[in-house]
Amino acid sequence: MNAPDPGRPEDGAAASLRRALHATAGELAPPPYPAERVRRLGRRRVRTRRALVAVPAAVAAVLTAVALPQWSGGEGLPAADSAGGKALGPRATPSLAPAQPPAPSARPWPAVRTVRAGEPVEIGRGQVLTLSTDQVCHRDTTEPGGGVEDTCKSVSDGNQASGSVSIQGSGTLLRPLYIGPGRAARMTVEVDGEVLRAQVLTLEGNPGYAVGYAWGAGVSFDGPTPKIRVSDAEGELLAEFP
Repeated sequence: MNAPDPGRPEDGAAASLRRALHATAGELAPPPYPAERVRRLGRRRVRTRRALVAVPAAVAAVLTAVALPQWSGGEGLPAADSAGGKALGPRATPSLAPAQPPAPSARPWPAVRTVRAGEPVEIGRGQVLTLSTDQVCHRDTTEPGGGVEDTCKSVSDGNQASGSVSIQGSGTLLRPLYIGPGRAARMTVEVDGEVLRAQVLTLEGNPGYAVGYAWGAGVSFDGPTPKIRVSDAEGELLAEFP
């Protein structure tokens, strides 16, 4: 709406309208300016922006720490080479040592296998063992005729003392035999520095003996004397040879 021209007389309707507008506007008062609320909202937005900026920076710091090599030398200095006393250059990458195989003691022992009396047990490579209450029999099915005859060892004739271990061999098959009290659960055969863990076979109940088998270099009369150890499940030594 254009302001009235002071040089031109107003008609009655326009003057009445102008007076009514001035009277109405004079009764309206603007609310107070919410300065504290505006400042609070401003501080909140500033904190939000700072948090959004800090998160990528923290992620980048973690990724950088993972990617950078860890020097073993003094702070801020590359590690010195122990052999020649030469420090690795800034672009050198430290070599990673090859993973070491687990120690023999860290590997799980083979579980004891319980078989029935008179049950033929195939132990691989065409070899069969049969356990009974008074003897252990071995058959080589790769021989001509299918190995119709068994080679048996008595466990009750007294030829082997109680609480002792012996060993029988057939080619590369090694068969330690323990006779005595206790529950044999672990058998090792060491030949010429090689330590083998034998699989233990036993009968149900308390047969008074246990036999094991392992594959190795074999045992001969003119070769090194084998070393045999027999222990229970807790590692307590039951017998050894020699």
